[in-house]
Amino acid sequence: MPERIIPVSSGKGGVGKTTVATNFALSLSRYAPTVLIDLDTGTSSIRNTIGVPIPYDLYHFFRKGRPLSDCVTRLPASWDPDGTFKNFGFVAGPLHLIEEITNFSGEKKTALAEAINDLKATYVVLDLKAGVDSNVIDFLPYSNSGILVFTPHLPAATLAASDIVKAILFRKLRILFSAGSPFYDGVAEPAKLSRLIHYLLDQVEDVYEKALPNLDAFLVDLATAVGPHPIVARLARTIEHFRVFYVLNMFDGVAEGYDTAVKPFVTNLIESVSGRLVISNLGWLVRSDEVHRGNCDARPVLLQPRAGTGRPRVSAVDAAFDRIVRDTYGLALPKKRAPRHASKAAPPDAGGVLSEQLDILVRMQGRSDGRRTDPRDDIHYLTSRAVHLLRAALPSEFGAPRITSPGEIQRLFFPSPRHPSPPAPLS
Repeated sequence: MPERIIPVSSGKGGVGKTTVATNFALSLSRYAPTVLIDLDTGTSSIRNTIGVPIPYDLYHFFRKGRPLSDCVTRLPASWDPDGTFKNFGFVAGPLHLIEEITNFSGEKKTALAEAINDLKATYVVLDLKAGVDSNVIDFLPYSNSGILVFTPHLPAATLAASDIVKAILFRKLRILFSAGSPFYDGVAEPAKLSRLIHYLLDQVEDVYEKALPNLDAFLVDLATAVGPHPIVARLARTIEHFRVFYVLNMFDGVAEGYDTAVKPFVTNLIESVSGRLVISNLGWLVRSDEVHRGNCDARPVLLQPRAGTGRPRVSAVDAAFDRIVRDTYGLALPKKRAPRHASKAAPPDAGGVLSEQLDILVRMQGRSDGRRTDPRDDIHYLTSRAVHLLRAALPSEFGAPRITSPGEIQRLFFPSPRHPSPPAPLS
């Protein structure tokens, strides 16, 4: 079973979600076995990003009954001669659009979720389709956003990313505070209170209703209706412990990224969801010709040769001297070794991810003379941030230990049906 399943999603297409998901999964595999799964099944996104032979894909899982583990494709040795990414594998979507797989039924969704939950990998990264529908929401965690990707160049996608947060959080609140929930233990008239909460949630979710613009206004209205009630505090804590993580892709400057992406995203979350949320930037990926070339070549940038790092050129004088030595003494001088690619170094230490983040930031600062930063540094910084969370945060705070059906969430929060009170923290 995976230790953590990390979904990567976006409100709209065109933000480079698959580019981020693919390179993130590759980089994450340096720490532990990692499988990337293409759930953007209508476009075969990962298949077009990693151009290697694929024996089996999700078509074979759904139509031919192949175990999902058989559908994991590994990189050929020619793509990874040093074995840096030997712990990486991916599950591709079907070669062409197949309706029953692209828009799979509840039964197929359950079968796929169970198969993902049983994969023998430490980390699973899900590349979800763009937008907000059941084939996205049902694969997202309940207590955090997973990784949201947006870019300064598509303002509508930035705002749509906040819709994903709203959809996850509202789904969680509706399930946890449904009638009969242990949250109502010891509370008078629980059914009436549940109806009131759901009525107010409907008002917040309806963008055409202006009376309750967000969950903060909802809490105020509920407190006005029921007074200093313990259920209000439980709702507030549930909202406050929700985590939002985002990655900014394809930007050229800090000011541009803040003004056209980060600020609108955060503002929209506060205005339409809540100002109580915990929002974290995991990293960024600058606009880069190398990343673009990797996408065009169907060979991700982490698997591309680093520009300018081939075998060092030998001067004519040195070459002449080498020939004289060989001819005179019959000796062969040891050949100079080409410098190792940064990604081909020894596997990084998961315990030293904070130091790695600092080292990368120092390198980036050293390039602040106008030269573009290396996109590999961006990817490794994002990964080291994620690994720190995977080691230090609660399993519910970043990604999820498993894909959970709506019927399971209350059992996760309240393991015993006679649980006297909700667990703390409510995350």
